[in-house]
Amino acid sequence: MATNIHSGSQGTVYIGSTAVASIKSFSFEETQETIDATTMNTAGAAFRTNKATFSSWSGSLDVFWSTEDVAVTNSTETNTGLAPSATEVTLHFWPTGDDQYELGYTGTALITGRTVSSSVDGMVEMSVTVLGTGPLTTENGTA
Repeated sequence: MATNIHSGSQGTVYIGSTAVASIKSFSFEETQETIDATTMNTAGAAFRTNKATFSSWSGSLDVFWSTEDVAVTNSTETNTGLAPSATEVTLHFWPTGDDQYELGYTGTALITGRTVSSSVDGMVEMSVTVLGTGPLTTENGTA
C-alpha cells in the first residue's frame, strides 16, 4: 500500500526557467507503441509476440487566463502567451513542487494548441496542449 501520497496543490510547471502562472491543473501521458511480430506456429497454444517501437509523450495545462500570460524569451526558447508555435520549449512538470528532493519530469515539446473559455459564472480559463519532441526524463528538485 502506498504511504507516501501527496496533494496536488503544490504542483507547478516551468517553461525553461519561467513558472507558468495561475496554473489550475496539468497532466502528461507517456505511451509506448508496439507492433505485432507474431509468426505462424503450429506447435502448442498461439500467443501474439509484440515488439516495442516508438515512445512518445503529450500533456496539457489548464490555467486561469491572464492578460499577462507567461512569456518565455531566452537564448533557446521563445513563445509568447502559451501559443501554438513551431519553436520547441523545455517543460518541467513538478507534481508536488520543486523543493529539494522532490521528483519532477522534464522534456522538450511543441505547444500544439490552446483553447480560451469564458462563462458567466466562472473564471476565464485556458487549456494548452503539448506534444513531446524527445524523451520525458525525471529530475530532482533543487529549490
